[in-house]
Amino acid sequence: MSIMLIVFALLLLAMGIWTSNQWVVILAVILSGAVSGNNNTLITTAVMNAAPIERPTASASYSFLRFIGGAIAPFLAGKLAEIYNPHVPFIVGGSFVLLSVLLIVFNHIHVKHVDSVEAGH
Repeated sequence: MSIMLIVFALLLLAMGIWTSNQWVVILAVILSGAVSGNNNTLITTAVMNAAPIERPTASASYSFLRFIGGAIAPFLAGKLAEIYNPHVPFIVGGSFVLLSVLLIVFNHIHVKHVDSVEAGH
């Protein structure tokens, strides 16, 4: 999971560095879509299995945070690009993803089950 998040962060940072290079942005968007699909599955599994509360409550809480972020991000990205420049939203996004990897690494005990293979299922 951490590796996929690092790849995603690097793609965001590449878009931030080469924002004016159209082919780099197009390729990074396509690749980030592939990475996002895997990340969504891994992160959802991690949250559902790590939460010490009932599954429906964990799912509702996770969905709330995920979708409130999805609602705020376009507005915030637009403001960051407007106030600073078009590179900033990608760099800020990539930086926060890298920060999330650090949080996962320092709290790996709660999500270590995501990287293990379940042979019994």
